[in-house]
Amino acid sequence: MNTTREDLAMQSIARILFAALAFQVVACGSSSKNASATKVSLGTAPADTLTVELLTDNALETGLTPIYVKVTTSGGQAVTDATVTFVPLMSMSSGMQHSAPVLDQPAIAPDGLYHGSVVFQMASSTMGAWSATVGVTQPGADPVEASFAALPVIDSGRSQVFTYTDPVSAMASKYVSSLNFTASPKIGLNPIVFTLHRMQDMMTFVPVNDATLVLDPEMPSMGHGSPDSVDPTLTASGRYEGSLSFSMTGLWETTVTVSEAGVVLGAPVFTTNF
Repeated sequence: MNTTREDLAMQSIARILFAALAFQVVACGSSSKNASATKVSLGTAPADTLTVELLTDNALETGLTPIYVKVTTSGGQAVTDATVTFVPLMSMSSGMQHSAPVLDQPAIAPDGLYHGSVVFQMASSTMGAWSATVGVTQPGADPVEASFAALPVIDSGRSQVFTYTDPVSAMASKYVSSLNFTASPKIGLNPIVFTLHRMQDMMTFVPVNDATLVLDPEMPSMGHGSPDSVDPTLTASGRYEGSLSFSMTGLWETTVTVSEAGVVLGAPVFTTNF
């Protein structure tokens, strides 16, 4: 009888050890997978004696898109004390050129990359191509630049441009807006980031920080909306955060009514299909 109890005890201990080992293997596998997740390189370019690499998460898209800049010396050492700028440029087939709103100029992060974000308002196409200039200034050194041509920007449907014409002065102002999800859309409340900039000229975009935003999601095929959305409010310059409610899967059209000082500037519509 004592032998049977000892055997059972040993078997129980063995099962516990096996489970712990299995958990450790799975955990290590998950950590390894996360650690091996890499960003997409958009290319490298020289900047005097430095090498600059431009990266993003998956692909450059219209709407709010992260960018990352890696700067190394000729000896391969990471440069982490520089001031970095990112200037996008769309060259149209018509000969016109314009830039795009940059929400965050690249700043150094713990991973050794300079993190920034930009709102591309249109995709690359036969009508025009995006390029970018990355400026790097090290302490006590002259500024240097790296150029990146033919950047592929795909249309995500997350950016809309609209125009407000003042009824008194007849002056027209163009706005660049974007509606962005922080995770894949799902049924229920979805955290979103809405960005808003006024186009001062073809190269300058001024963040709008005093807008009132109202969300109105509608499902055209079903003829109904979805309650409980949380209208975005300002969290940083040109950046508003809220939550968008979807009551079912399918194609949704979300109208965002944009007002300033009680005047409706526009009502861009964003399509989401999940």
